[in-house]
Amino acid sequence: MFLAPSRRAPLGLLLTALCAGALVIGPGLGGSPALAAQPSESWYARALRLDDAHKLSTGSGIVVAVVDGGVDPTVPALAGQLVPGAGIGADAATDGLRDDDPDGHGTSMAGIIAARPVGPDGAATGFLGVAPDAKILSISTGRETDLSEVAEGIRLATDRGAKVISLSLGSPGLADSDERSAVAYALSHDVVVVAAAGNVDSGDTDPLDQQINAPANIPGVIAVTGSDSGGKFWAGSASGQRAVLAAPAALIRAPVPVALAPSGSEVIDGTSNSTAIVAGVVALVRAEHPALNAPSVIELLTRTADDKGPRGWDRQFGYGIVDPVAALTQPPVPVADNPLLTAPPGAGGGTLATDEDALLAAAGVTVPLPGPTGSTDRPVPTPPAGAPVSAPRHHGPGRLVWAGGLAVAVLLGIALGVGTFALRRALSPPADGGARRPDGTAPPVAPVVAAAPPALDAAPPVAAGVPVAAAPQAPPDPPSLVPPTGGGAGRYR
Repeated sequence: MFLAPSRRAPLGLLLTALCAGALVIGPGLGGSPALAAQPSESWYARALRLDDAHKLSTGSGIVVAVVDGGVDPTVPALAGQLVPGAGIGADAATDGLRDDDPDGHGTSMAGIIAARPVGPDGAATGFLGVAPDAKILSISTGRETDLSEVAEGIRLATDRGAKVISLSLGSPGLADSDERSAVAYALSHDVVVVAAAGNVDSGDTDPLDQQINAPANIPGVIAVTGSDSGGKFWAGSASGQRAVLAAPAALIRAPVPVALAPSGSEVIDGTSNSTAIVAGVVALVRAEHPALNAPSVIELLTRTADDKGPRGWDRQFGYGIVDPVAALTQPPVPVADNPLLTAPPGAGGGTLATDEDALLAAAGVTVPLPGPTGSTDRPVPTPPAGAPVSAPRHHGPGRLVWAGGLAVAVLLGIALGVGTFALRRALSPPADGGARRPDGTAPPVAPVVAAAPPALDAAPPVAAGVPVAAAPQAPPDPPSLVPPTGGGAGRYR
């Protein structure tokens, strides 16, 4: 259930948008590192102790990229917070500074990360971002978003100097090769990539919808699930074995363009909120520890998270709810490699008993766990010969909105003990096979290895601090189940 009104994304979008908010506060903001004003009555500001966190860091000097539908530069809380961005596609502003999303989603994302409490006229804005001295780099995909645009947005954000990339978007299934290579490109350039786990509806029983979405399920990415005001798992959040951190998701007040709401704000729910919060916390940490590399930032956040649910890592909270104060006060432990790229401690051969793998097992497909070498790559399951192919069912807020030209496919045939189910999401790459820079040249991408991609719900990330031997690499695209005629990634609401 989502409290904010849900507008269905235009043709070409696969998901409704994740909502995010900013902190409701009193007047006045001082300079870094201490703030003159404290967050007021926002429950998540209190829960995360942002007033204490802002005494240590406000994100000064850090650029956070928001890959979304653009950001409205006329919002008072974002005055002076936006650096020139970029647009991808004909329907996007070339500098990223226009919100083309029907829900003002990009503006909300930027607000929760870096909103200022005082506007240019000296009046209180009513908002305070998690990292109010950070800057926002808006990479706009316009009103419509497809998977190739998401991949290109990640590369553009990396090339333009973002230290954090916030992705409050996604779609069910495995990431395609272009998206995975774009993430590998960002990781190889010392960027922390944060992405939303996805939203589910209370009545949805489709296992595909309930899993961690792509690109959040790409190894190396901080996949963010949702929590509520009681510190419990938010019922509208996806979960799975790629969960890394949780953060507040529900009842968040966010800035939006006044064309959408005369008050300039809405109260909204979703793992978009959670993602933007974690991206803001990453900015706080990177500002406090400018020499700390991205893998060490991830290690610090996972090690200092507030453990919830079963002791240790679990598929709902990951390592726990992000704790900005702990992350800013505990000493960092430098690590060379991204800890989310390794296998779980003690993992050996076997078959995962997850929703996804139960379906595969019912179809006679066995998928092994990572071995003790530390690789998280799992072979893509090959369906039995002659198995039927059908599209998955998706309906309602927070799940796929199927439209013409879609190329997401799933093998589904569990009937009378036969059939197959395989997770697959198709991407329609540019005609030349890769995303382009603004000057028309193809950006470099990380090398592609021969191993197949990790499964959507393969295994939990490694415990914090465990090193990995290999640099980030992008596995090849899983085999297509339907002709790749198109594909989209949407924002969640």
